Amino acid sequence: MEAPAPAIAAFERPPPYSIIRDWLGAEAVARLLAYAQEHRASFTPSRMTYGTGGQVKPERRRSEVLYDLPGLGVELHARFSALVPAMTAALGTPPFVPSKLEIELVAHNDGAFFARHIDTTVSQNRPGSRAVSAVYYFHRQPKAFSGGALRLYALSGSGAAGSAIDVPPDNDTVVCFPSWYPHEVLKVSCPSGAFADSRFAINCWIHR
Repeated sequence: MEAPAPAIAAFERPPPYSIIRDWLGAEAVARLLAYAQEHRASFTPSRMTYGTGGQVKPERRRSEVLYDLPGLGVELHARFSALVPAMTAALGTPPFVPSKLEIELVAHNDGAFFARHIDTTVSQNRPGSRAVSAVYYFHRQPKAFSGGALRLYALSGSGAAGSAIDVPPDNDTVVCFPSWYPHEVLKVSCPSGAFADSRFAINCWIHR
């Protein structure tokens, strides 16, 4: 009668995740910061992608996003693609050849957040193809914001002690995790309100 205990415990554990530090280097970070500033006028309010028809829902997600990345998208696609074997190995995911990569650049300024969600669908009729979520963080030095940690939850979502873990948005760092695990972006405090002081992230979703 005690056999189910390991499975129950597994649902109470945070997801496997991997961190890659100093991924692109200081020169690339400076280039990305300049790119974000140059394209400031093209950022739009972030939308919800599943379950709300792509609507802007500031009570659930508050940030600004750049979906089209002219002059940068091809390079980022190549960089993330090269990481896929290492990411799947670190997460214990069977290796696969990605069918697609989605990439966006997001700015979180004062009061920004993203409530708990998952990055793929779980419906039997329309299963999602996103398998791995990867987030690359970069920001100005010294850091002008606080908060904004990535909180990863166990599948149970019970809130029990030890069932969630916070990953800080450290500069020049990539964090990856399975797309079907619940997670959220905790609220950011950026006293200056300046766009250049934002918590910047490049989100990449790797599809099977």
